[in-house]
Order: sequence, then structure tokens, then C-alpha cells
Amino acid sequence: MHIAVEAKVKRPAAGSPAPDSPSPYQRAVFEHVEKTRHHGLVMATAGSGKTTTLVGVARRLPPGTKACFLAFNRSTAAELRARLPPGVEATTIHALGRAALVRSHPAVASGSPAPAKYRRLALALLEARAPEFASGTVADFLARLADFARIELVEPTDAAAVMALATRYGLESPVPHGTLPGVVALLAPLLTDGRRAAASGEVDFTDMVYLPATDPHPLDRYDFACVDEAQDLSRMSLELVMRLVDEGARALFVGDPRQAIYAFAGADRRSLERVGVRTDAAVLPLSVSYRCPVRHVMLARRFAPEMEPAPGAGLGTVRFGLEANLARGARPGDLVLSRVNAPLLRIALALAEAGVPARVLGEEIVDTVLELARTVFGGAERLPAAAVSLVGRHASEEAAHLERQLLTSQALPARLTGSADSHHALALLLRAGQERRAHGRLTSLLRPPSLTFAELEAAAHDLLAREDVRDGVLLSTIHKAKGREAQRVLLLRPEGLGIAGKDAADEEAEANVLFVALTRAKREYIFLEAHRGAVAARLRHHATTPPPSMLERRWNGVLKLASAMARSRELSARRPSAWVAARRRSSGS
Repeated sequence: MHIAVEAKVKRPAAGSPAPDSPSPYQRAVFEHVEKTRHHGLVMATAGSGKTTTLVGVARRLPPGTKACFLAFNRSTAAELRARLPPGVEATTIHALGRAALVRSHPAVASGSPAPAKYRRLALALLEARAPEFASGTVADFLARLADFARIELVEPTDAAAVMALATRYGLESPVPHGTLPGVVALLAPLLTDGRRAAASGEVDFTDMVYLPATDPHPLDRYDFACVDEAQDLSRMSLELVMRLVDEGARALFVGDPRQAIYAFAGADRRSLERVGVRTDAAVLPLSVSYRCPVRHVMLARRFAPEMEPAPGAGLGTVRFGLEANLARGARPGDLVLSRVNAPLLRIALALAEAGVPARVLGEEIVDTVLELARTVFGGAERLPAAAVSLVGRHASEEAAHLERQLLTSQALPARLTGSADSHHALALLLRAGQERRAHGRLTSLLRPPSLTFAELEAAAHDLLAREDVRDGVLLSTIHKAKGREAQRVLLLRPEGLGIAGKDAADEEAEANVLFVALTRAKREYIFLEAHRGAVAARLRHHATTPPPSMLERRWNGVLKLASAMARSRELSARRPSAWVAARRRSSGS
């Protein structure tokens, strides 16, 4: 994505500005807010002082301005709320929509979101109109289809658009393809039933935005609205924000197209372009990163050439290590990144065994493993002594079932991998629980050797989801680490990243994921290879067999540059005086 930069600012001069002294880029944003009446689109690179800029904007609004700052999630809204001037609101888009629904349907105020609403409505609709398809599987399919149709504002009566939606999000048909159009035709009445249920107070999380975005529920009126993380807006969310604009609010959208990584969940990867077209907003850059040191910026510029290091920024460190040595070398405060969830549980358990406190970011991995345990052990309160063997047998049976069920489906490889990872994680957790019991940490040695389900659950939460791990190691997928930073970041298996996608959109999304991964560290970045020389082997292979995609070529460029940086570090460590002299000669000093 490319958006021309309209604001003309000079690159900051050498010498870091004082904490309370805005940079030229920030001053351009402030002048836009103070001296014009136009909408604005702030392109804020990773670590660019975005929150500080938003607070500065709020302080420069004219007295009496009714302003609302819309954050991506509740924690960000709470952080903003604590720093904004009195009288300036900070909330989420979902909370904004819910408030509008409550005005129309007061019963919504007394209820909690109903995540199973559309599954219940879909099952009732199937039983009434298509009893031959009435099953939980088909109801699940319709409910997921309803979710994505609302998020993308797809017309439910447009069969071709709905079928394309199902394909885009990988929704497998639960019925023979010849009969699928009859099931898809139920989407429109399902959404109508959803509107009726909302009148009695039953809404799910998506309804909170979809209904006020598409129906005239009365919104609060604002003079000024600031939208954070605008690159992650869905078409549905943007439509709700545009209602504020249409009703008189001047808008400032803040985002970074390089960090648009949630298309798989319904975010519109072209949201910033749509903002520019619909509001004719002036584009204002925040291109200097105050988080990343110079070397890390040089790596990230392979994906974001507009990114600049801060004046006076340190060089930073880049080096390579081995995944197998992580448990011995991890330090409190480290952030360990993985492209997928699969390795995180094993690493968390290894760290726990080494006495290093660690936490996996996100509860999903715990929920997935415990749900699998309930399936394998039939809800038993005490698990059998041969629990690990039973998990292995269940893994083989499920793999065979998936192969039969999805033999011709493109989803088969991902489903097989997910199943294998979940079973492997459960086996690891069972072994960890048994070892902890044997050492008397969970229970007395006098009790029978098998675990109870409660002990397994306690071990899972203690090892993987502890909220009290403040100075330990944080393990995260790249997606979940967006918005986080650490002094030292370790990236797992770089030799397997940057692989060509199915199409240009996939490659763009993956490039954004890699950019996010490269911009989390404030001091040191470590690439952890699966085995020694894995990165060099990849680069040698591509030297004789050129990679087929631009994404792979760009990531290879990152790995080559990182390797050169790591070698220069080793040279400086071995021969510091010669290194210093060489640097002085190259700089002409």
C-alpha cells in the first residue's frame, strides 16, 4: 500500500529532542489540528511516540470541544484515559456502538454479550425451514458466516458474494456442495432474526458495532473523534466511525499500513485507503521510531523504507542463537516471538523446568489443550496412569478421521498440523504435571500416581497463563505481540519465515507480520535458529535457486543484513581496537 505524504516536514536534526519537546513530525500533526478544519490521517510507524502524540493533540483542542478517542481494545482505552486531559473521553468502538444500542433497546444494558446467539438462532431457523440440515455443524457454519458477513458488510441476499466470503475465510461446507446454496440462502433471514433478538436485549460482540453501523440507532455527537489503530478497522467499524463524521465530528485517524495484520479476523487491509477516499484527509507522517535502535531500523526498512531512527539512537545489537539454548540463556524481561503457537508450550515448560518464570500470552492455548483433555478423557475427574499413551492414540485416530473427512480440502494440512500440535501440547503438559506431582509441588507423594483433571488444569494455568509473571519471560505469537516492546527480543526459527503466499494479498499481510516482528526490541534482537547454520543453508539454497516471490527476497535481505551485523559484532568483540579504528577511518574522523 502506498499513500502519498502531503505534510512537508524536515527530518529531525541530530540530537534527541527533550521528552516534552515535540519532533517536527509531531508539530506538523499539532499544527494540522490547531490551524485547519480538515480530517487527518497520521501514518505512525512502530515506536513513533503515537500515544504521546495523541495526548498532545487532546491538549491542543479548543476549550469546550467534545472529543472522543477510540482505541482498539479496553486496555489501550484505559491507558489513554489515564493520560488524556479531563473531559476528553477514551473508549472503544464496541463501547460506542453498545451505548447507541442501549438508547434504542434499554434491555441491552442489563445483559452480557451472548456469543452463542447466532448459533442458537441458526439452529432454530434450520429446524423450521430446512430440517434435513438441522445439526450443530450446519448451525456453526451459518453462525460463522453471519459473523463475517456482518464484519465485511456483505449483502446477505447476494449469493455469489456470500459464497466468496466463505471461501475467503476458509469456511468448509458442512453439506454437499449441490445443496450449499439452500443453506446459504438462510443467511438473510438469520440476520433479520438477529435484529429482532437485539430488541429484547440479546446481542453478541459483533452486533454492538454492526447494528448501530447499519441502522439509525442514536449515537453520541462529538466535535472531534480520534481513531487509533485505524489500519485494523473492518468495513463495519469504519462505517460506524463514519456515522460520527457524517454527524459533524472532525476525525483524526492514526495507523500504520505496515502493521495491518488482522485481515484473517475481518480487518480491512485497505482501511486506510478507504479513510483517505471517504474523508479526503491530509496525510501526516510519524516516521521516526523512538523504540528501535539504528540496526533494527535498518532491518525493518526492508519492509518500511520510510522508517527513520531517532536522532541520537543507539546502534543496537543483532545476533544469532540456537532455539535449543533458549532455556539456559533466557533472561527476565525477554520477549520470545513465534510465527505460530506450536513451539510456545514446549518452550514454556522447558523454561519452567529451568526455574525461569514464563507466561504464554493469550489464554487460547490453555483453553484448547484443556478442551482436548476433556474430549480424550471423557470428562473424568481423575486421569488414568497411561494418560500420555491415550493422548498419542487419540492423536492418530483424529489424524485418520481428518484425512477421511477432508481428503480433497485445502484445509487438510492446517487441520492436521493444528491437531498434532494440540495433542503434543497436552502430552507435554501431562508429563510436566506428573513430574511436579512426583516432586510434591502439586500434591502429596502418598496419593495415587495419576493426575486429577483439576491438577492438570492448575498446572496449565500456572505454567502458561500466570498473570503474576512480571519479570519473567513472555512468550507470544507475533500477532499477539503487536503493541508490545522489550529490551531484548528473540525470534524463533527465522529460516522458516517469509515464505511465498497464495497471492499478493497474502504476501502483503505476511510482510506486515514480519515488520511487526522486527520492531519490538529496544536494545537487542536475537534470531534463534532451529539448528546451527539453518539461515546460512537457506541463503545458500536461494543463491542457486532464486526465490519465487518478492516476500522471500525481502526476508532473505533481512537475514543477510542481520548476519553481517552479527559478524561485525563478533569481530568487534574479538578485536575491539581494530574495530574502533576501522569505524573512525570510515567516518573520516
